[in-house]
Parts: sequence; C-alpha cells; structure tokens
Amino acid sequence: MLRKMLKYDIQAMSKTFIPFFIAILVISIFSALSMHLEWLIGIFGGATILFGLGIALFVTSLVLIITQFYKNVLGDQGYLTNTLPVSVDTIILSKLFSAIFWLISSGIVAILAFLIILMGSMDNIGDFFTSVAVVLQSAFDFISTPEYFKDALLIILLLILLFIFAVLLIANEILHFYCAMSCSQIYPFTKNRIAGSFIAYLLINIPLSILTAVLFSAVGFTGTSFEWIQNLSGYPMMFIAILSVSLVILFLNILLYVPIRYILKNKLNLE
Repeated sequence: MLRKMLKYDIQAMSKTFIPFFIAILVISIFSALSMHLEWLIGIFGGATILFGLGIALFVTSLVLIITQFYKNVLGDQGYLTNTLPVSVDTIILSKLFSAIFWLISSGIVAILAFLIILMGSMDNIGDFFTSVAVVLQSAFDFISTPEYFKDALLIILLLILLFIFAVLLIANEILHFYCAMSCSQIYPFTKNRIAGSFIAYLLINIPLSILTAVLFSAVGFTGTSFEWIQNLSGYPMMFIAILSVSLVILFLNILLYVPIRYILKNKLNLE
C-alpha cells in the first residue's frame, strides 16, 4: 500500500516540478549558447533568469512539501486521507519519501544545469566530452587496478554512505516541518494553526539544536576515548566519522517521527 500512495504523491507533485525542471534546463541551454557565442546580453539575461528559476525551484520545493502534507493530512483533504485503509506510518512515510525524491531530483537538475553552462563556457564543446571521457577512463583504470581495488571499494562505500547521510539530513528537515504542523492539532496551537505551526517550528528547534550539539559532542568525545579510533586514518577514519554522524541524524529523525505519529493517530482534529 505504501508503494501505491508513494506513486500517487509523486505524480501529484510532478505537475509542478517537471515544468520547472524543463524551464531551468531550457534556460541553461540558452545561457550556454549565449556564453559560447559571446552574446553578452544573452549571458546576463540567461544567468539572471536561471538564478531566478533556481530560487523559484527551491521555494517551490519547500512550499509543495509543506502544503502537500498540511492539505492532504491536516487540511480539508485529510478527511479522505485519514479514512483510507492504511496505517498512519504509511501516510507519513509516503509524504516523506515523495518529498525526498523531489528534493533529490531538484539537486540533480541543478547539477545538469551547471554542467550545461560549464559546457557552453568552453571554446570547443567537444573538449567537455573529452574531459568527461578522460575522467571516466581514469576512474575505471583506478578501480580495475588490483593494488588499488581496496581503496576503490572504500571510496564507493564512502560515496554510498555520503548519499545515505544526505538523505537522512533532508529527512531531518522535512520531519521538522511535519512535526511543527502536527503540533497545530493540539492546544494551544489549534487557535491559529498556521501561526501555531510556525511557533511550534521555532520551539522545536531550540531543544533539537541543543540535543544535536550534545550528541555530536558525545560522538567526538567517544572518538577521542578509544585508542583504536585515534589510530585510524584516511578512508577508515572518514567512514567512521560519516557513519557516526549519520547515526546521530537517524536518532534525531526518530525523535521527530514519534510525536508526528502519536498526534496523527491520537490527537488528529480536522474541524
């Protein structure tokens, strides 16, 4: 059931995101051509429009994430959503995963736009593809060399762990928003739920920031307390550091998830 809800949520948000993605890529192509042909007006105009679309995409992402959860779960559409034969966990996770999907997609589009503009800044566009081919060939040679296989494997694991860390970090901020909006269902925030959500966000942020600082300090203290950790260097040290930070973020995400689940299951008031 989670897969069906996730598919629906992604499709619902695609109606806004995809046009913005297309607009950003088209403007980036225009800017690249302007730079390549040295059309100064086109360069400044394209860069300004691209910057504006980038800001609009960021704002749109946040607004969609917030409004989708509020309207579909806590607003008028909440009557339908909360009467579906699914668990509260399915509803929350579907909204969370769809938000993460579109935020990551936005990041990918931003990278593509940057690469297109970078390609346009070169005298010979073919040089861009040549450089990419050289980098890929060097990476393949590095991985396929037996004496560097262990290092290559560690790099791949680090990249995977960094991606997981990024997802957890994105989820942390999203859950922060969800938790604040969920608090609008309980007194005294019910008097004005929009203002209540904003105030709840600020109030939640205070203990959350303190707890985050304490946990990170504890992780740092633990790292200096064990000799085997201090003796690590290079990739193993980076792996332990990223893993430790990821576990802290995961713990914070759970702390934010629990009150959301409790409020939606026991304190939901759509009147």
